[in-house]
Amino acid sequence: MELRRAGYRLLRGRGVGAELCAALILAVDADPRLAERGTADATRITRDATRTASHRVPQPPLRVTGTEHAELVTLAARAAAALGAETSQQLTGWLTSSRPGG
Repeated sequence: MELRRAGYRLLRGRGVGAELCAALILAVDADPRLAERGTADATRITRDATRTASHRVPQPPLRVTGTEHAELVTLAARAAAALGAETSQQLTGWLTSSRPGG
């Protein structure tokens, strides 16, 4: 568990795509504490990215390759139950609108 937690911390600051990927992987981790951390971070990233224009600080765009985007879509589907319906729907909408080349 400590090794996974340390690896997760190293991904912070590597861009929204890497952080979201790591958070979604952790959201379904067998360790409840890691799963809780991943779920909380995925929820925060999703809410930050889907805020209305009334907020002053925009979230950086999701800059990922087509392959990375497909992986995020797969991970989001796998983590949907952990994230809950509202966050899962927001995440799906964000990923759909952030599709590379779209």
